[in-house]
Amino acid sequence: MDKTKAALSFNSVLLLGINGIIGSGIFLLPGTLFKAAGWASLATIGLAGLATLLIAMNYAAMASKIDEDGGAWVYANQAFGPHAGFQIGWFSWFLGVITISTETAAFLTTLSGFWPAAQHRSVYVGIALLILGGITLLNFFGPGTMKVIDNLSSTVKVGLILLFIVGGGIYLGLHSGHPVTTGGAGHHPINAFTTAFYMFTGFSFLPIAAKQMKNAEKTLPRALVVVMIVVTLLYMLTQFLTIMLLGSTVMIEKLPVAAAFMHVLGSAGRGLILAGMLVSTLGVAIAVSFDTPVELASLATEKKLLPREFGRQNRFGAPIIALLSTMGLAILLVLSGSYLFLVNLIVLSSFVQYIATALSLLKLQPDQTLPRGVRLWGGPAIPLVSLALLAYLIFQFNSQTYAIGVAFAIVGELIYWADNQRKKKSV
Repeated sequence: MDKTKAALSFNSVLLLGINGIIGSGIFLLPGTLFKAAGWASLATIGLAGLATLLIAMNYAAMASKIDEDGGAWVYANQAFGPHAGFQIGWFSWFLGVITISTETAAFLTTLSGFWPAAQHRSVYVGIALLILGGITLLNFFGPGTMKVIDNLSSTVKVGLILLFIVGGGIYLGLHSGHPVTTGGAGHHPINAFTTAFYMFTGFSFLPIAAKQMKNAEKTLPRALVVVMIVVTLLYMLTQFLTIMLLGSTVMIEKLPVAAAFMHVLGSAGRGLILAGMLVSTLGVAIAVSFDTPVELASLATEKKLLPREFGRQNRFGAPIIALLSTMGLAILLVLSGSYLFLVNLIVLSSFVQYIATALSLLKLQPDQTLPRGVRLWGGPAIPLVSLALLAYLIFQFNSQTYAIGVAFAIVGELIYWADNQRKKKSV
């Protein structure tokens, strides 16, 4: 690992991790979590944070061994060859596409809080096409504005969470909360755990940035532990305050955090949360839209795992074929599925990355030709426990989610096979 390029201090890594993990889920999912698990939803958030930390440690170990950008697909390529690397990279791109769609769906759900007509199908479709078309045009001219947009959305969403926790805590200190019963709730704790797991999936980019960190072998594991503890506490406090402020009505609120803050500051509080959510969700969608086509293009240009056309750039440096493929699929997904459906697709695609990373670590950990890197406590125990957890959870999805995952894998296989056939003919 090249220490001369390292620039991120421990505090920088903490902020990077917290900003990367917190997304739209905590603003939209408290009611879904409570309906599935009642008061145990607080425990499911804590367990999801712990499980994610275990999986993140696999990434930390691999990132300190393999000094390349790309994450899970690079590790799978090193451990199991280009075919495995391609499929994991293919799903990694899919994860980015779904994230764009999910944040766009979150934006539209939030917009309906200001403008109820946004719930109507024709209006929903029109605004979705307008947003994703605008994001495509923004990407067409290159990534120059991405950093500003990403910083703005990150600051807004973290600020909103802190404002809600402080304001909600003060309000509850001065007033009693609403009565809470668990009638109609609490029968599906596994569903709650899977949903809570989604709220932590943004962690995976942090270990990928290991080569930019000062003394990554020590910084990254400590930072992951602290980041997961901080984010888990923020999520649990937000869940607790939302339940206390709304009572059992939290189960029927589409915008629970905004509805809860209305009890604190009236309609101004609700409007403030909704406005911040609009900025945050749209900002995340835009930021991810810059990275995702580049990831697809890198499969074609760096490892030659995709047809070279996917790496073709326009005169502004944007990978135009990868960009159109990304945004075209994002449009189909946001128009065909609800927010919760897209959340399930994100978790499934994330699991593919996590399983590949844990398996790669088990194979490459004893490899003496690679740097020693981060040494995990218990040797192979953490990747084995991670795999056992993921093996259990991956069977919790509905048949539609599996069907889409299998169909996407088959499409990838066909593209990979056709490209290999073309390469053989050209030799």
